[in-house]
Amino acid sequence: MSGCPWWARSRGLWCSRIPIVLGFLFLACLGSSSQAQERREREPNSVYAGRRGKLAAQVDGPVVLWGFTGHEEISQAYVFTQEENFYYLTGHNEEGAGLIILPAFKNGDPWSGPREFLFLPAKYPQKEKVSGVRMSPSDPGIEARTGFAAVRPFEEMRATVERLAKAYPNLLTILPYEKELGGYPHEKAVVDWLAVAAPRARLKDIRAQIGALRQIKSPGEIAFLKQAIDLSIDSHLEAMKMMRPSRYEYQIAAKMVEIHAWGGSEAEGYAPIVGAGPNSTVLHYDKLSRKIDDGDIVVLDVAAQFSGYSADITRTLPASGKFTARQREIYEIVLGAQNAALAALKPGMDFCGKGNKSVYKLAFNYINSHGKDLHGKSLGQYFIHGLGHYIGLNVHDPGEDCAPFQPGMVITIEPGIYIPEENLGVRIEDDFLITETDYKFLTERLPRDPDEIEKIMADAATERARLPKNEGGGNARTVDERSESDAIKNLIGKYAKSVDDSDTALAAEVWLDSPDVSFIHPLGHEHGFEQIKQNVYKHLMGETFSERKLSVHDIVVHVYGDAARAEFYWDFTAKFRKDGSPLTTHGRETQLYQKIQGRWRLVHVHYSGMPVAAERQGS
Repeated sequence: MSGCPWWARSRGLWCSRIPIVLGFLFLACLGSSSQAQERREREPNSVYAGRRGKLAAQVDGPVVLWGFTGHEEISQAYVFTQEENFYYLTGHNEEGAGLIILPAFKNGDPWSGPREFLFLPAKYPQKEKVSGVRMSPSDPGIEARTGFAAVRPFEEMRATVERLAKAYPNLLTILPYEKELGGYPHEKAVVDWLAVAAPRARLKDIRAQIGALRQIKSPGEIAFLKQAIDLSIDSHLEAMKMMRPSRYEYQIAAKMVEIHAWGGSEAEGYAPIVGAGPNSTVLHYDKLSRKIDDGDIVVLDVAAQFSGYSADITRTLPASGKFTARQREIYEIVLGAQNAALAALKPGMDFCGKGNKSVYKLAFNYINSHGKDLHGKSLGQYFIHGLGHYIGLNVHDPGEDCAPFQPGMVITIEPGIYIPEENLGVRIEDDFLITETDYKFLTERLPRDPDEIEKIMADAATERARLPKNEGGGNARTVDERSESDAIKNLIGKYAKSVDDSDTALAAEVWLDSPDVSFIHPLGHEHGFEQIKQNVYKHLMGETFSERKLSVHDIVVHVYGDAARAEFYWDFTAKFRKDGSPLTTHGRETQLYQKIQGRWRLVHVHYSGMPVAAERQGS
């Protein structure tokens, strides 16, 4: 992803993330609440403790940080994601937390108490009924869970800071940038709070020290990045296979996001960029609304996040499956520029625009000395962003352009040429781990060569053409596929009736009786058929509503061997048992099925609610 400085992305400014969250029906009778972005894995507590220890050795006063509060956004689609520096030092991914790290102990130290504190919100059982269980300082074994010897209620953080301010003249935190909106509102809120809690303390910035630590990745961080990269490569390969004229940009992005999520990604590393034709020349194009035309070039800058760590990959494809002569010319210049940079990539080189260690200069000079625009001018003017950046917890992680590369850094190399008057933009972006001697090519599995890309696209087109055509001109399904589809549609009918009747016995004929099945709804994510029977069928359907009717229509079934995906629209009408008031709503549903011992069983349901037609009145 080009052109966006890490500090701007990490502060949520003009290139902020746009998480996409689906809802469920029945929202008419429920309040909204933020949920945490569930990271699949985290590093051991000892790793986070080691980072805090390194920081403590560098400072002359207490380090005071807040995590995000959970109130940064008011949108119902908001998903809580922890402040990156706080997460890097704690591994804690819940809202409303605080952190204090004392300097490494020296003779004459004025403080004799704990050397670090984690502050957590107090237990709030009523809130947990809506938003799920959260860690609290009163939980048994909380010290072992968090890796902190001192875990205190957040309400005690101010008093602790006040005591520390009497012992130390300096307090360190992340100060807001001296730029427009820099660090706003989170960093400014912390500084304003410290000004009240410790008005005489001298505030010093800890940003640079944490940023320096973040630049060198631990083995665990590299493993998470590789997971994100592998999922991203899979999605790009699928995009090559499904790319063709008449599709919309958003359809390509949707398939890529689906592959990420299916593989365990919690979110995208950034808003997906799929730009066709004129949109290929817009660096951070995110509208995804254009229909892809024959002859378009399409830039796909899409990557997954895994356990909080973000990949960053871009490929440029010909919509028709074959580059035009001009498209290939520009593509090969960009590829040549990337290869020129890779030939020199090693520790000690940098992204700087000056000096003799600059991989940026190598790439720029290649572009500027190869090819011309329509007016005979050199192409360097169309390389309008830097050559790369650091990746990690943020897709633009901390790191200076003119600082030398060091072993353990993970960076992108992404030259590009963007010529608006030709509706022609090309970017090729890959991820690299700097090693002791040179680099490791983390995204090498994804082809860059234009011939390889054309072959993947041609093979996919051949496979589509191989299938027999039906009367409507589409690909006909075999008799077996139609039979399997009909069997699943029959189960969907049973599923709807089981909801109508709140019938757990009928539901058992549809659902797989397994703790692995799941059902997403406003109150959480039900795991296991027993939980689904109790919470969805008996409580929500049977006890909440006196009458229910679920009607389904426009069913589409996709069969993939012993797995299948069904999608359809639904209409739901009901009466609340408490006061007889009506509810009418509608939406879209995705179901996943698995064939076990010759029988299809439902394994996952996810509702996406649409605007309510007639809301319930009263409470």
